[in-house]
Amino acid sequence: MVDDVRRLIVRALLPFMFVVASSTPVYAAEAAQPASLRLDVSATRVAYYTDLQMVGAKGNVLVKLSNGVQLRGDSAIVNLSLRRFVIAGHVTLTTASGQYHGAAFAEFLAFRRSYFIPLDGVPDRWTFLNDDYATPEKGREMPGDAFSLADLNGSAPFVVGNRVEIDPENYVQFFPSRFIFFNGTLQMPPLPTYVRNFSANQNFAVNSLSGATFDLPYGIAASPASLETLHFRYDQQKKTYGAFEHHSVYGQTGYTVFSLNPATQPAKQWNLLTYVGSSQNAISLNAQLFTYQYGLNEPLSSSAFVDVQQTRALTGSSLRIDVTQSYGSLLAPPQNGLYYHDPAHPYTPNHPIVAGIGWSGYDKALFRSGLSFRLLSGVAAIHDGRGIGSTGQKDGWSEYFGGLMYTPVYRAPLGTGAYASYQFQRTWLSFPNHVGWQTLIATDSKQLSPRWSLTLSYLLQSVSTARLQSLFASPNGATGLASQPGSPNGLPLLGGVPSVYPSVDNETWQLVSAWTPSTNFQFTAAAQANHYGPVQQPNIAGPPRYVLGGDLRTRISKTLFVDVGRSYQFNWGGHAWSPAFVLQVSAQ
Repeated sequence: MVDDVRRLIVRALLPFMFVVASSTPVYAAEAAQPASLRLDVSATRVAYYTDLQMVGAKGNVLVKLSNGVQLRGDSAIVNLSLRRFVIAGHVTLTTASGQYHGAAFAEFLAFRRSYFIPLDGVPDRWTFLNDDYATPEKGREMPGDAFSLADLNGSAPFVVGNRVEIDPENYVQFFPSRFIFFNGTLQMPPLPTYVRNFSANQNFAVNSLSGATFDLPYGIAASPASLETLHFRYDQQKKTYGAFEHHSVYGQTGYTVFSLNPATQPAKQWNLLTYVGSSQNAISLNAQLFTYQYGLNEPLSSSAFVDVQQTRALTGSSLRIDVTQSYGSLLAPPQNGLYYHDPAHPYTPNHPIVAGIGWSGYDKALFRSGLSFRLLSGVAAIHDGRGIGSTGQKDGWSEYFGGLMYTPVYRAPLGTGAYASYQFQRTWLSFPNHVGWQTLIATDSKQLSPRWSLTLSYLLQSVSTARLQSLFASPNGATGLASQPGSPNGLPLLGGVPSVYPSVDNETWQLVSAWTPSTNFQFTAAAQANHYGPVQQPNIAGPPRYVLGGDLRTRISKTLFVDVGRSYQFNWGGHAWSPAFVLQVSAQ
C-alpha cells in the first residue's frame, strides 16, 4: 500500500510539471523590457576605456541614434557611467525636422534630453526634450557640464576600432576590434567583431560551462536581451579546446542559457538552462546531452537527462518539486547489443525517471543560544524498466531528513574570529538500504595586518551505507543522495574523491596564509593534512596525505586577472609536485 502511494508521485507530478514548464514562454514574454536608446559611432579611430567606462572617437565622427537622428563632428565622448555623450567640432545635426549646424551637441540618454549650440544665424543654445527636434527650447539654461569633454590623452584603451555599436546599459560592439594590453605596450592585430557586455543584469553572468583552468571569453554578438560568446579554454584533461555559449534574459526575472562544451572535440556536452520566476515561485529547467561525435556527424554514443524543478516559497520554508528523466542511450541498440564501434562506447539501455518533493526550512535561531539551524527533508519515487542501478528492482523510493547548525563568529583569544558548523543527513531506500553522512567544520582566523591574514580550519567528514551495491546516482536532488555528475554512485565525495567503501571517514587540517599588498596582486599559501579511512593509497582511495600549495593572482590587463597555482604532494603516487600548474584567467 505504501509503495503504491509513493509510485503515484511519478504519475501525479509528471502532467503537473509539463503544464508548468509549457507556460514558461508566457512568463518570459511578460518579463521583457523595452529597449534603451542605442548609438552607432564610426570614426577614423574609436577606442573603449574600460577603467573610465568611456568611448572616445576622433576624425570624421558619425553618430547614428536609434531614434533616427544623425550627427557629424570632429570628436565625441560617450560616458557610459553617466549615460551621456558629447560630439563637438563642426557639428551637423540631421533630424526628421531638418538639418542644423553647430559647435557642439550633448545627449543625456537617461532623461532623453539634448543640448545644442547652433551656429546658423544668431548664436544661441537649444534644448530638445523627449526626442522632439521640431520645437527646440531656445535660450533655456543648460547644465554647466553639458559639453564637458574628458581628457583621454593619458589613458590607454582596452580595444580600438573604426566603428562601435553602443547600448549604454548593456554592451559595446566593435567592428572590427584590436586589443591593447599592458598600458599600450602590446597591440594585437585586428580581429573580427567583439562584444563587451557590462549589463547590470545578473542573468548574463549565469554559467553553463564546466570548469576549466583557463577560460578566455570573446563576445561575438549582442542585443539588450541576448549575448553570444566564444570561449577559448584549457584544462589538464581536455587540453586546449573551444566552446560556445548563448544567453537570453527576460528582464531580471529569468534567462535561457545554451552552450556546447567542448565544441572542437569529439566528446561534446550540450547544455540548456532555463529559469523563470519571482521571489515566491520559480521554475527551472536543466537539460544536458552528452555525445561522442566528430564534427556534427552521427554520434558513436549519446546520453542525456532533463531535470525540471518548481520551487515555491512558504511561510518560514520552501517546497521544491523535482522531476528528472535520464537516458542511458539515445541511439538505436547496436547489432552486438553491447557497444557502438568499440567497447569505449558501451550501450546503456536504462531510462530511469525520478520524481520527488523536497522541503527546506529557513535559518532559525536556536532559542537564545546564539546558534542557528536549518532543517530539510524529502521523498522521491524512482522507476526504471531496465532495473535501478545494480539492485535489479524496477521501482523504488527514498526518504531523507537532515539539518545544519552553525555558530556566529566568536571573538576568540589572541583576537581571532572562530566559527563552527555541523551538518548531517540520513536517507532511507526501499531496496532496502540507508545512507548517513555528516560534516563538521571549525575555523579560526586572524587579520595580522591590513594586507595579511591567517586561517586555521578543521574538517571532519564521514559517510556510511548498509549496502554499497544498493545505491544509484541521479541528477535529481530530491532523492537524498549525492547527485550526478559529481557523484558516480550516490555517495558524497570526501576529500574530493569518490567514496568506494561502505564506510568512509576523512579528517583534514588546513592552514592558509593570504597576502594582498594591493587590489592587483594576491598570494595565498596553504598547508594541508588529510587522514582518510579505511584505505588511503594512491590510485585506490583517498586524497594525498600532505599537501603544500601556493596560488598567485595578479592583474594582466585592465579587465583580466591570471591565477597560477601548484602544490607539493610529498611523493604521493610517485608525484612530488602536482602533475601540472593550475592556470586560470578570469575577469575582475
